[in-house]
Amino acid sequence: MIALSGCITIFAQTQQERLTRHVYTLAGDSLRGRKAGSEDAAKAAAYIVAQFEEIGIQPYYEEGWYQPFERNGKTYKNVIGIIPGNDPVLKDEYIIIGAHYDHLGVMNDQIYNGADDNASGSATIIEMARILKSQQSSLKRSVIVAAFDAEEIGLWGSNYLSKQLDLSKIKLMMSIDMVGWLEKGKTLRFEGVATIKDGKRLLREEAEKMHIDIKPKKFESSVFGATDTQSFAEKGVATWYVTTGLKSPYHQPEDDPELIDYPGLDKVTDYMANVTMRCATDEDFAPSGKISPIHSGKKKTLEIMPTVSLVNGYIDFPKSGFVGKSRYGVNAGLMAQLNLSSHFALKTGAQYELLRAKAPDEGDLFDGYLPYRQQSILVPANLLVKIGGAPGVDVFVEMGGFYGHVLKAELLDAHDNINPNQWGLNWSIGCRLGKVMISGSRRYQLNPFFIGDPGLPKAHIHAGSFNIGYYF
Repeated sequence: MIALSGCITIFAQTQQERLTRHVYTLAGDSLRGRKAGSEDAAKAAAYIVAQFEEIGIQPYYEEGWYQPFERNGKTYKNVIGIIPGNDPVLKDEYIIIGAHYDHLGVMNDQIYNGADDNASGSATIIEMARILKSQQSSLKRSVIVAAFDAEEIGLWGSNYLSKQLDLSKIKLMMSIDMVGWLEKGKTLRFEGVATIKDGKRLLREEAEKMHIDIKPKKFESSVFGATDTQSFAEKGVATWYVTTGLKSPYHQPEDDPELIDYPGLDKVTDYMANVTMRCATDEDFAPSGKISPIHSGKKKTLEIMPTVSLVNGYIDFPKSGFVGKSRYGVNAGLMAQLNLSSHFALKTGAQYELLRAKAPDEGDLFDGYLPYRQQSILVPANLLVKIGGAPGVDVFVEMGGFYGHVLKAELLDAHDNINPNQWGLNWSIGCRLGKVMISGSRRYQLNPFFIGDPGLPKAHIHAGSFNIGYYF
């Protein structure tokens, strides 16, 4: 009677109550943050399997629910189920709904429960599977339901699955990652809608029916927010990254179940189930062939990049007893990059610079220094060479020359003797993270700093800078 009573209680639960139970179970202290590959993560996986079995969907693999894989001598496991479609032809095409179930575990004696990241997504795909199973007779395409392990330590679970499937049959892969803060996030965000033909229209039509605010974005663009779409997208599969955003205290100990917006999670689940049904039943549903630049590895032939820099200027007096001192200035401008290949590019542009330094005072050579200020327009011209990196990250060096035209120079009575045309060599080393560039540079003037008066010492300007840019 106790068991029967429990079954009746579970059956009588509303979807919102089930979602709440899933999140509190997966993100409870007893699972200690579900660290990838741990016994706690295994318990989370077992819970998800139990839910799939209760719903009545079947394992994707004949061997069972688990898809084990090894990395660095440790075993992890995905949970993969399937709801077969019914169309004689389209049943061999697949829609993947995926969410990672692992999180960060325990650090510094604090449990990182990961309620939004990503117990919310795991709960959502469980209840989506329940809805889709109840409407299985209407499905034409098959739906793969995937709970991924080891997302937090490198997207390993989704990467492994992407290598095991015939990707030509995957029409769409969705990563549902952090969807528990709809009220605070205001909208449900979709990144990658342009990878599906009329993807934005499809999503908006379903959103109008469900009265939910969505924010469709053509492509994923941030390397800092990588999700389980990455391995599929890099292999040419259409992908959608689905999230309510970064409003929650994700990757913090405070990401607990009581903070989740459960009415919002319920609404997201219904909407995503409707969208998936649309994808699995519309015969005209198809990928567009477009892939995000961060996933395709291709860059535009010509890119424009505003830059800002912190500049440390120094006047060098070679072969003399004079010693200058450095001071900080600023630089800002616009650069253009012509990509010749995946490893080489040409860069040039125009930058306004306020350079500051200290020159020795001839009247007090031991302790006296005169302030120097120079406003100029710089035109660098460099060859960029990519020397390493990872997906979405390029490490590069730049080498070349520069020309600088001095607009105004201030150095006591010697300002009329400052060379208005300065040129020399420069080099940089840095990295590109998606659209963001960070680098360090050095610049060496080769022609004379002083002109006109032969009594003035030989000098050159040297400068180092820390640079940040953004590619458009």
